[in-house]
Amino acid sequence: MDNKTIFSVLSLMALLVVSGCNGDSNNNNLPPRASGPFDQRLIDGWKVFSVSFEGEMDNPFDTATQAVFKGDADAVQGEFSFEDRNDSAIVDYRIDFYLNLMLGLAPINYVNQGEGIWAFDSSIQTLWFYDYPDTLTFVVDYDADTLQLWHSNVVINDPSLGEDIKARLDIELRK
Repeated sequence: MDNKTIFSVLSLMALLVVSGCNGDSNNNNLPPRASGPFDQRLIDGWKVFSVSFEGEMDNPFDTATQAVFKGDADAVQGEFSFEDRNDSAIVDYRIDFYLNLMLGLAPINYVNQGEGIWAFDSSIQTLWFYDYPDTLTFVVDYDADTLQLWHSNVVINDPSLGEDIKARLDIELRK
């Protein structure tokens, strides 16, 4: 067999492998989007199921560069409970997980909890928690009766880092 024939056979095999792969994203596994008022779905409460993260920070091993980090959090736990109390929409929340930012750094324990007033703006799919002096903002990326996908841009301040770092958290909540 000459090189041209071998190349043609390998190219055809690669094309078959690529075309046989399912290029669909995980969105096929998502339940149908919910209908009706968003606030009514929140009242039942939600458990934090998984968290992924990404961001940039000063590279602790090479101060002339930025280090990019991205991954899935470990030991994820937490919940969001919503209720109406004295004509106020109240949220009681707790998020707790570990981030492994870089090889060679100790994992960071991210904990955020509190109780405050919440509001939702359906025009921009954004949920706010007002827990003085903090305000948390979550963009609702997917809304189903049994699944919520939210993201938030947060500041992580851990003394071991020597700096505050900004990260995007993608949070999956389930009933």
